[in-house]
Amino acid sequence: MFWKVVKGAVAAAITAVGLSGGAAVAQTADVIREVSQLPPVTGESRPAIVPVPAGPQATLSGIPMSGCASCGGGDCMNGPVGCGEGGCVPGGGCETVCGSGPFTRLYAAFHNALCCPDPCYVPQWKCPANASFFVDPARTATMTRIRWDYGNRLIDPDRAEYFWAQIGGTGPANVERRVNYNELNLYQEVAVDKFSTFINLPYRSLQGDVNGGSGGIGDLQIGTKTMLLDSELIQSTFQFVTTIPTAGPGGGIGVGHVALDPSMLMALKLRENTYWQSQIGYWFGVGNSNGSVLHYHNSINQVLWRPSNDTMLVGTFEGVGYTFTSGTVAAVGVGGAPIQVRGNDVTYFTLGPGVRWCMCGKFDIGFGMQFAVTDKHFAEQLYRTEIRFRF
Repeated sequence: MFWKVVKGAVAAAITAVGLSGGAAVAQTADVIREVSQLPPVTGESRPAIVPVPAGPQATLSGIPMSGCASCGGGDCMNGPVGCGEGGCVPGGGCETVCGSGPFTRLYAAFHNALCCPDPCYVPQWKCPANASFFVDPARTATMTRIRWDYGNRLIDPDRAEYFWAQIGGTGPANVERRVNYNELNLYQEVAVDKFSTFINLPYRSLQGDVNGGSGGIGDLQIGTKTMLLDSELIQSTFQFVTTIPTAGPGGGIGVGHVALDPSMLMALKLRENTYWQSQIGYWFGVGNSNGSVLHYHNSINQVLWRPSNDTMLVGTFEGVGYTFTSGTVAAVGVGGAPIQVRGNDVTYFTLGPGVRWCMCGKFDIGFGMQFAVTDKHFAEQLYRTEIRFRF
């Protein structure tokens, strides 16, 4: 009876060998040799054991096991390509492409990550790939984020009704010269694999030169994320945000209308400790709004210091642009009354650095800044502090 149990265990091990490759074959052969040296149990005879030959050429039902290869002799993308993205997938191969210039290499990166995924790749949150303060993360994650913004010297606050509702309409009564504001956001995201849904609740307090101060709960935002591409080299995600007018627009706390904001998010690994984060979206008001904005965000993230494998200091340098494709803005009319004039064909652009301290993929805290480089702008200086917890 004892040898029947041993024989069954050995048969299971040999089956597992066919699934795990040459390394496991060698290990199982060692186990068989050890079992063959056991003394016989009284009343039972020792069964004959045939060792399984070890080697990397083992196959399962004639299907070759996965291997690793380089693309163009290891020169594609200015370095070696990962297992799978080098043309190897379980059970067979796939066609990889290479490029000689920056654009063809970028195309090759997308092609190989989509068509030849690395079977050894484990999706996970990486702080350098998601360190930006002004670009939404491409990686879906169950996360709580607390964000505090301080904006100084914001002008034309009702342009396209993006920040304020229309002055003289549903928004504040008087044309505003300058606004300083604080905004505290509580963001909660829940992820299941490559899909997530989130909600963002802001509290805004502000002080205008003309309209005075106000404060209260702002417009609620809800949204979804869907990862379209997920590899060691590239993560690409479609995000859709809906703004719900839950705040009163008269004091400049809300915009007074529904707004939709679809966008594409990306994180691209440039070097071992360097990432490029990018976002492009199109915000537009629905219903009684007449505004729309093309917005684009880019960040270069670099690991500055890594005292341990899972703890690091990441620096960022970011640029953000807003191009107003439709909408109006308030101006002073005859007698000082506000009038609405054309507010599109204007671009705002800001630049600034940031730094983020990350611990074990579960917690990070950081501070980022943006400074206006165009005459027209939202906040002339924007300072952002973030704390993020992931579960």
